[in-house]
Amino acid sequence: MAALKALRTLIGYILCGLLFIGPFIILSVFALFGSVWAFNSLYSIDIAICSICHGTKLESISARSFRLSHDKRYHYQMRVIDFLAKPFDGANHCKRAHKWERKVINL
Repeated sequence: MAALKALRTLIGYILCGLLFIGPFIILSVFALFGSVWAFNSLYSIDIAICSICHGTKLESISARSFRLSHDKRYHYQMRVIDFLAKPFDGANHCKRAHKWERKVINL
């Protein structure tokens, strides 16, 4: 059963990734140059993908990965996200995302 859930999530991420890859690349360039609008748009895409794949409300993939990191698949997902985000956001990205969302959004 866990393998089916992992497969469903992976397929959801891949399909959403294909759908949002163009806007993601364009917005990333603007965000790297300091555009708050682009950063907020990227964050909204992250929340939309998490909502589509998991049925969550106002939770990013990073925050969800940290919150559920006791589960192996989310632990590995969290480690991959932290590795990819480290050059841009420093260490422990998922933990900080979870703390911020919990405080600001009241999850």
